[in-house]
Amino acid sequence: MSIKAFLSVLLLTLSVSAKSADIELWHAHQAQDFVVHLAEQFEAETGQKIRISAYKTSRVKAELLLGAKNNVLPDIIFVPSDFLGLYHELKLNRLDDSWLDPAISAGAKDTAIVDGKLFGVPVIQGNHLMLYYNKSLVDEPAATWQQLFEQKDKLSSKGVRTIGWNYGEMFWFVAFLGAYGSTPITNGEVTLDTPQMVAALRFYQSLGSRGLIDPACDYNCAQKDFVERSTAYSINGDWAYADLSDELGEDLGLAILPAIDDKPLKPFSSTFTLAFPRVMGDSKRQAVLRQFARFVQTEAIQRQTYQHYQLLPTNSIVFNALKQSVSGQQRLLLQQLAMTNPMPSEAAMAIVWQAMAMAYKRFVNNGYTPEQTAQYMQQVAEKELARFMASR
Repeated sequence: MSIKAFLSVLLLTLSVSAKSADIELWHAHQAQDFVVHLAEQFEAETGQKIRISAYKTSRVKAELLLGAKNNVLPDIIFVPSDFLGLYHELKLNRLDDSWLDPAISAGAKDTAIVDGKLFGVPVIQGNHLMLYYNKSLVDEPAATWQQLFEQKDKLSSKGVRTIGWNYGEMFWFVAFLGAYGSTPITNGEVTLDTPQMVAALRFYQSLGSRGLIDPACDYNCAQKDFVERSTAYSINGDWAYADLSDELGEDLGLAILPAIDDKPLKPFSSTFTLAFPRVMGDSKRQAVLRQFARFVQTEAIQRQTYQHYQLLPTNSIVFNALKQSVSGQQRLLLQQLAMTNPMPSEAAMAIVWQAMAMAYKRFVNNGYTPEQTAQYMQQVAEKELARFMASR
């Protein structure tokens, strides 16, 4: 082989080696700039490149399960903590405390522990719903659903709809269930067929039947209507704050979710976590992945994350300082967080979401009563959970 040919082969080998050394990350966080920023900051500090693939929230779980089935998973996934309950199906690596910053809050750490084992690194917390409103359309934000109904006619006279959100998605509905003092899983047991579920379904249905919201409007529709100022209010997550602020500027208002009479809505809260599904046999690669996990938990990065994107830190030092210093609308993020129920990370939660969605479709499309819907939710959840656990 000539020297020229040898050098060509060597350069090609080095190029492939360098490319394969890139870390691959999949995520479904709406604040995509935030994820890109983390990767760019890490590359600037270490020289290690991270390739990012973004997925729609509605599709990411299916993509991950398909990837696990075909052994084409990335090095890192960045997902809500309830995904960790599928650690077996997603082939997640069990971690030890060396992956966590010592300053991580105990509550955040708990969201990444499933069956007594650590499967993720919590990076941001909250992931909870808020009430957004347009200040140019609303003088004083409604504190109750009754007040929203009272504002409906005035807004309608301006050609503006009252409120929108992803009405058919059960993550939003759970906030109403929480107002009646219940959650889908209680002390590890599925609790769907309850009087509280029946009451929540009945009230939720009334919001559509009385014309306060368009039941057919999904996430994209609701956000589009809100940023185009054709809807006065929107229920969306803290993850949307930066995007909505960019769109509406000074007109963006933030408020606590409206209460049902004297019963405050209680949405789920969770963390967004890094998890590591690809086999980490290479000790050097594992060290780089751990380095990235520790990097995004540092005080400097956690502080930047809040300052730039209004996403709440999991670092207890930064979070406690934030609680002391934050004011105005930003304080409402923390107030609403204090009024949430923590979302379970156990495997049953994935089954419960499916059972609720199936039963809710029958409620909307097949004339099921609230009582029948609650019963069907429970039946499907118990049946599918038993099948799921038997297959593990």
